[in-house]
Amino acid sequence: MPKATTTARDDRALLVETEERLVARWAAEGVAPDAVRGAVAAAVDRLAGARVHSFLPILVERRVRQELGRPGGLAAGA
Repeated sequence: MPKATTTARDDRALLVETEERLVARWAAEGVAPDAVRGAVAAAVDRLAGARVHSFLPILVERRVRQELGRPGGLAAGA
């Protein structure tokens, strides 16, 4: 059976899907799309040195949800 691999293009597509999902979710909470995109970019930057990128989208999503959902996060200031 062939080994499943992802390319940088696949990784980027998954991150774009993650970002779109987060923008839609946080728009319902009154958070500006640019604020969500900024949080996604910051999370991606923090994880850029990761040796394994397979879990990057879920790790980015988790970090953004923690940042935007915590007291004092962007959602609290909206």
